[in-house]
Amino acid sequence: MQRVIFTIGLITIVAAAIRALNLLRIYLLPSRLSSYAHAAPNGDSPWALVTGASDGIGRAFAHELSSRGFNVVLHGRNHDKLSLVLAQLQARWPERSFRILVADASTVPCIGCHQDKQLHPSLDFLAIKAALDDLHLTVLINNAGGSPTNPICRSLAESSEARITDNISLNALFPTHLTRVLLPNLMRNGPALVLNISTMADQGFPLLASYSASKHFLMNLTRALGLEMVIEGKAGQVEVLGVKVGRVTGVVACKEKPSLFTPDAQTMARAALDRAGHGHGIVIGYWAHALQHVGASFLPTWAEDKVIMTIMQKERERDLKSQ
Repeated sequence: MQRVIFTIGLITIVAAAIRALNLLRIYLLPSRLSSYAHAAPNGDSPWALVTGASDGIGRAFAHELSSRGFNVVLHGRNHDKLSLVLAQLQARWPERSFRILVADASTVPCIGCHQDKQLHPSLDFLAIKAALDDLHLTVLINNAGGSPTNPICRSLAESSEARITDNISLNALFPTHLTRVLLPNLMRNGPALVLNISTMADQGFPLLASYSASKHFLMNLTRALGLEMVIEGKAGQVEVLGVKVGRVTGVVACKEKPSLFTPDAQTMARAALDRAGHGHGIVIGYWAHALQHVGASFLPTWAEDKVIMTIMQKERERDLKSQ
């Protein structure tokens, strides 16, 4: 009996050690993003498309990519905000080129949806593709996304059809269709990278049902597409990487002072890009967020659920006070 207990204990220790080493490996390996910053055979410079680039992590991605040798297409739905970001980038990196792509990610065409076609015309993904066909596009960052606002925290029963439909369009349908139409370009220009940004709240957070579920969809899409690349023999041409993000400051929903577990948007964008090039599949982008995840993994399910519910109840209280 003692030998059995000893063997089980040894196996547990070895498994924990292997897990710890794998975790360290993720955050100690140097970035291989530079492998995607290659010129085309005709000498054209590499381009990256960042969705949701008007502010927050998206804008930080644009700055970071510019510093690492990429020209950048800035996507958003507000031309004035994008123009301001473009001007800042051009002043900082005059040797780079930049473009603006205006498209409302919450208006993906769907059957029977609520949108008034005159007020909210549906997106034309083929037109988006055509607008980018002349570029040597090697990186697509599906960053656009977020929870509904005013208020952020609301139960599913209290949420309107428009609130849910727009949020799922933004977080799930838009990146799916954008990736679909741009994938042939990326394969042609490979090696290339598709980087999908999700959240550590994608495991079913209450009061964020549509956001949490649609972000989980995006990570399932990441896994499925990565396996498709293997089946089609294209794994070496296009890396499909999912990066989960924890609490970040310098974004619309959070303006607090940066801390160990709440990095600013630039730190988060840099960490996400540093995970590229190693075939991680799906990973938590920032090391301190990974530590939080490891700590939570030791809790039994009932305790983890209680912690999540307590956090979200406090978030709802804070949300209502800010209205």
